[in-house]
Amino acid sequence: MKKVVLILFLLPLCIKSQTNFNLTLLGDYEWSNTEGSDIWGWADPVDGSEYALVGLNDGFSVVNVSNPTNLVEMFYISDLNSTWRDIKTWGNYAYVTTEADAGLLIVDLSDMTGNTYWHVTNFTNPNGNSVEFTAAHNIYIDENGIAYIFGASSNNSGTPADGVIFLDVNIDPIAPHYLGEWNDYYIHDGMARGDTLYAGCIYEGELYIIDVSDKNNPQTLGHCPTPNAFTHNAWISDDGDFVFTTDEQTDSYIGAYDITNITNIQEVDRIQSNPGSLSIPHNTHVDGNFLITSWYRDGTTVHDITYPNNMIQVAYYDSYAGSGDGFDGCWGTYPFLPSGNIISSDINSSSNQNGKLFVYRRDFQQACYLDGNITDVVTGTAISGANIEILNTSVSNNTTSNLTGDYMSGTPTAGTYDVVFSKAGYLPDTIASTLSNGVLTTVNASLQPLI
Repeated sequence: MKKVVLILFLLPLCIKSQTNFNLTLLGDYEWSNTEGSDIWGWADPVDGSEYALVGLNDGFSVVNVSNPTNLVEMFYISDLNSTWRDIKTWGNYAYVTTEADAGLLIVDLSDMTGNTYWHVTNFTNPNGNSVEFTAAHNIYIDENGIAYIFGASSNNSGTPADGVIFLDVNIDPIAPHYLGEWNDYYIHDGMARGDTLYAGCIYEGELYIIDVSDKNNPQTLGHCPTPNAFTHNAWISDDGDFVFTTDEQTDSYIGAYDITNITNIQEVDRIQSNPGSLSIPHNTHVDGNFLITSWYRDGTTVHDITYPNNMIQVAYYDSYAGSGDGFDGCWGTYPFLPSGNIISSDINSSSNQNGKLFVYRRDFQQACYLDGNITDVVTGTAISGANIEILNTSVSNNTTSNLTGDYMSGTPTAGTYDVVFSKAGYLPDTIASTLSNGVLTTVNASLQPLI
C-alpha cells in the first residue's frame, strides 16, 4: 500500500491527457495489485473524522480522508475475490455486498483496527420467516435503516429474490431482520426514500418505481424506459418530483424524468458527459442542485439540475487518461461528506491495474441558464429545429428549438457571450447576451427567411 502523487503522462494519440474543470484534486491514494470498485463515505460522529470506504477486488479498505494531502489507510479486510463490491452505512456500521459468495460483510467502524466484523448469510425475523443469500450485486440503506439487497443469489440453498430483499438493520445492526422481497424483475441497483423504491431493472431497460410501505406485499407504481435501455442506477431529486438514471452502455446518457404523475412518467432531458466519445456512465447521485456521476473513462462529472429539463455540465475531473468505450477509470463517487469534498474510486489507471482513490474540492457553482423562443420574422410563426450555440464556452452546449420554437441552454461560467441562432433556409442571427450564475436569462430570436 502506498500513497502516490498524480502524474500527467505523455501518451499516444489514441489517449487524451487528464483534464479537469471546476474540480481540484486535493489528494489521491493507490492500492497495490488490486483493482477498485465502488465507494461510500462515513464521518465519525464523535470527532468528525472523514473516511472513504472502498471496495477492492480482494477486499474492503477504509481510508482517512480528513487531511486530503495525507491520506491514511486505517485498515483493510481481505475477502473473496470479486470485481463487484458495494458499500453503504447505518450508524457506525458499514455493510458490504459482493458477487463472491461471502455473504453480507458487516464492519464496525467504531473500531478502526478493522478487527470487528461479521460475514452474515442467513437473515430471520421474530415470525420465523427467513432468507439466505451468499452473494448480491448491490445494496442501499434508506433513512429508516432498511437495507435493500439487489441482485441476490445463493450457492447453498434455494433461490432468493434477485429483485430486492428488505432487511431491517436498525433493530439489530449485526443481525438484520428479514422483512420481505420484490421479485418481479432483476434489479441491478436502486435507492429508496420514505416508502418508495426507485429501481434500475437493467435487463428490462426500465426505471421501476415501487411502493414498499408493506414489505410483505410491495406494489409497482409505475415504470418507464431509459434512453439506452440498460438502466443501471437511479436517484431521486430532493423535492421528490424528478428521478435521474444512468444506462451502463456505450454512448449512453443521464436521463431526467418528471414523476409527478407516476402513472405517466415523462422524460424531460438527457445529457452526455463527452458527446461523441462513446463513453459509459455508471453511478449518479443527487446532491442538492447538482448531479454527481462516475463516468468510467470520463471520470467524475457534475451537472447542474436546478432545471431538470435543462441539465448543464458545470464540472469534471477526468482521472483516466484513456477515452472512449471501455470499463476502465471511475467506478463510483460519493459527494455527501460534511466537508463538501468529493471522493471517487477508480478501477484502475491508464498505466496499471491498481485501484485509486481521489479527493476533490468543489470549485463549481450553479450554471448560467438561457432560454427563449425562435420565430420567423416575416410570419411570426415558431421555428422548430433551429440550432442554438453559445460560442466560446468551456462545455458543449448546442441545442435545438422544439415544435413550439422554445429552447433551453446554458453555460457554467458567467460572462457576455455571442449566441448564434441558425437553421437551413434562414439567415443566421448572432445576439450578444450577458449570462450570470444562478440566473435564468431569456433571449428570443427572429430569423429572416432566405428569398
